[in-house]
Amino acid sequence: MPQLLHRELTGRIIGAYYDLYNGTSRGYPEWIYENGLVKLLRRQRIGCTRQPAYEILYKERIVGRQQLDILILDEDVVIECKVARRLERIHKAQLLSYLKTIGARVGLLLNFGSPEPEFQRVYFDPTTSGEQDGSGRDVSELPDGLLHPQLVGEVLDTAVEVHRALGPGFVHRIYANACYHEYRLRGIGAEPRKEYQVIFQGESLGSLKFGHLLIEDAVMHFPVAISDVADVSVHNLKDWMRRQRISLGILTNFHESAVHPLFVRV
Repeated sequence: MPQLLHRELTGRIIGAYYDLYNGTSRGYPEWIYENGLVKLLRRQRIGCTRQPAYEILYKERIVGRQQLDILILDEDVVIECKVARRLERIHKAQLLSYLKTIGARVGLLLNFGSPEPEFQRVYFDPTTSGEQDGSGRDVSELPDGLLHPQLVGEVLDTAVEVHRALGPGFVHRIYANACYHEYRLRGIGAEPRKEYQVIFQGESLGSLKFGHLLIEDAVMHFPVAISDVADVSVHNLKDWMRRQRISLGILTNFHESAVHPLFVRV
């Protein structure tokens, strides 16, 4: 049965988690707890490595590299340490994305920020677990009066397809690269942009790294992966779009369990 996979090993890991949780204060950065957990596991002669990097594939193309928190060597067990008030569904969805990416079967979510110890076992069965949940979007669902409705529908379908295949949990450049690859597969003209300029009173103050795409010279697509989309300065995006003479932008956040587009108009 899947729930019995590595039962003895995960029991030892959870025991180490309790020792570390009870012996430390709440609110440290995640890397503090990662270091502590690795030390405890190695004392038990449990082979593990911290922050291993893996290549991420999207439809047979490498779209970036992602680091895990802790990987148990010679076993398909991934450990994710969190510092949150409580574990959320999105944390499980992100861990499932990591398991799928590296072909691992068992994951442990260990929360060091909750008032009481909190953990979850997560299982991935490649024989029964297909792509991430997601659904297409009909052009008829778009807001009234939107420019380029057919092209916008292609942008949204591309974002949903990428999210369905990869799931949440990766850094934003991976989603930007995957979207670019998907546009090419669909025969849609897409020009990748690696930075944008900060505009003040009509003049550039300098450039910032920020992967986005110009679609068919008509629409800007801004893929992001952040916990709060309000952290994105829409005002800055509008200034950049004006400089590029683009009237419509679409911001898609891949951090959540579903894609919720934000339309930016100038």
